[in-house]
Amino acid sequence: MKEHLIVMVLSSIERDYNYYMNKKLKQYNIGKHEIRTLKIINKYSGLSQNEVCSILKEDKITVSKAVKNLEKQGYINKVKDLEDKRIYRLYITEKGSFDRKDFLEIVNDINEIFYKGLSDTQKTELLKLLDILQDNIQVEADKLRKL
Repeated sequence: MKEHLIVMVLSSIERDYNYYMNKKLKQYNIGKHEIRTLKIINKYSGLSQNEVCSILKEDKITVSKAVKNLEKQGYINKVKDLEDKRIYRLYITEKGSFDRKDFLEIVNDINEIFYKGLSDTQKTELLKLLDILQDNIQVEADKLRKL
């Protein structure tokens, strides 16, 4: 196995995943970053943008763009914090809750695409291996973040 092969495979998967997700989400005028942001806001109602950044491990610009678009599309509301007027709290709207079901279907569809042809044992093993890869790179990335 060539040293760089895993990076090439992961990059190829990411490119095709991004294309698929963005095509499927185009009708809603949102992209994959917005889906991740919407999921977190739904799960933890009332978060600030900075808290969303921390959970998603995304930069402020990416989250800010996602929040702005989600608000524009009517999926979330921004409400000023009662104690600290500089902070806006994020809440999912009725439209966001309703359309979220469609988004989850898209995510489930892509999971089925990834799992096509794999046995239950292979699916379990794949997830274990991906967790190891994620943990390995996260440790190294966290080291760089601290520099």
